[in-house]
Amino acid sequence: MLNHILKGMVCLCLLTGIAPDTYAQKNVLNQLKIQAARHKNDTAGVEPLRRLSLQLQATRPDSALIYAQQGLELARKFSFKKGEADCMNRLGVVLWKNGKYDQALSFLLNSLKIREEINDRLGILKSLSDIGIVYSDQLDNVKALSYHFKAKAVAEELHETARLGIILANIGNCYIKLNKVDSALNYEMQAYTIKQTLKDTATMPNTLSILGDINYKMGHTALALDYYRVSISYAAKVNDQNSLADSYNSVAQLYKQKGMADSSIYYATLALNAAKAALYPEGIFHAGNLLTGAYRGKNDHLELQYLKTSIAAKDSMFNAEKIRQIQTLSFNEAARQEEIAEEKHREEEARIVNLQMVGIAVFIPTFFLIVLLLSKSRTHRKVIEFMSVLALLLAFEFLTLFIHPFVQRISNHLPVLELVILVCLASVLVPFHHKLTHFMHERLVHGHQRQHPPANNTPVPVPSPEKKGSKAAAAKRKPAQG
Repeated sequence: MLNHILKGMVCLCLLTGIAPDTYAQKNVLNQLKIQAARHKNDTAGVEPLRRLSLQLQATRPDSALIYAQQGLELARKFSFKKGEADCMNRLGVVLWKNGKYDQALSFLLNSLKIREEINDRLGILKSLSDIGIVYSDQLDNVKALSYHFKAKAVAEELHETARLGIILANIGNCYIKLNKVDSALNYEMQAYTIKQTLKDTATMPNTLSILGDINYKMGHTALALDYYRVSISYAAKVNDQNSLADSYNSVAQLYKQKGMADSSIYYATLALNAAKAALYPEGIFHAGNLLTGAYRGKNDHLELQYLKTSIAAKDSMFNAEKIRQIQTLSFNEAARQEEIAEEKHREEEARIVNLQMVGIAVFIPTFFLIVLLLSKSRTHRKVIEFMSVLALLLAFEFLTLFIHPFVQRISNHLPVLELVILVCLASVLVPFHHKLTHFMHERLVHGHQRQHPPANNTPVPVPSPEKKGSKAAAAKRKPAQG
């Protein structure tokens, strides 16, 4: 009886929501196909193909892969980097949803690399978020959080509120998997608030399902069940088979813990059907596990059937070859990110050096001007002489500092060749320095002396010329004797 009531509730949700949405989706698909056909030989056809893949990923994943691949080929044909990155990301998402995590991660990391090269900030945000989800599904939630927090920073920078809500929900999901319930609840409620404000029904089922998981962990089973049921209602309206599978599995697990075997089997079967419809291996794996346990010791045939289903799904996600491939991709990406960080550090150091060089280049002419102005004032001659020499030293040392990197580049850092070049430069600069020093001394120091003679320098009287041997003159010069 209970099973019939539950079936009626689910059917009612499906009937009230799916029919209008299905009709609208068909119209959208037809329009996108027309646009793609119209622009099959130019870059404008890439975006309709990408959007076709997005529209079909939940219901027809094979077609979603085909459209994304066509978009990628078209973008590469015209060297359209943004379109190439977008379609690679689309392929990664579709493959992830189908449990092909190694291939998904490869496409997503390559997409991130291109987006970083063209500085597509919004694209970088999407790639970081999707990479985090793949790592979370691979049970590496620590690494997943590192990508989600990077995505969160970019979303806040770009004021992408809707995407911020999705990222916060993913962060909450990682924390619940790490059994950090308080942190999970904090981030998930932030995500729920944003999605409620924006009326985001498309991604709401996932958030509601995670809130159900959090309350279940906290022991609030009744509230958890309410969240699951609302999540199922939202997911049915938007035909989100993945979210339906997750929520059905969570409800089945809850009823199993409460000892309600029939209800657990019913919801696990719904989860298995939804996961198979979406080609969602993780959902198939969990539903298969639940059904295997439910029929253990009761029906050997069904137990073996569901056990095979569960093992096949697990093998498609976690076989040894795929794990090795993911580890290799992760290592390469970590090395690439480290190289990017080092490049940014080098750029920052170069920027600081360039700023200092510009500052010195501005300071030296200013210093020359100050010396010139002081030479026209009553400043002491020694001060003018010292400052003029200092100005010349600054100018020539700055010139040496400026040309030294070019010398290193020309000599390819060979000490002998570098020494020869520096000696040749010195043979030109040193005589020029001496001449300029002499010129500055003559113009500034002597000019200053002529303009401003010392105050105590009284002129000495010059004796008038006299004839040699003049006795009268000698007598006049002869001192008086007392």
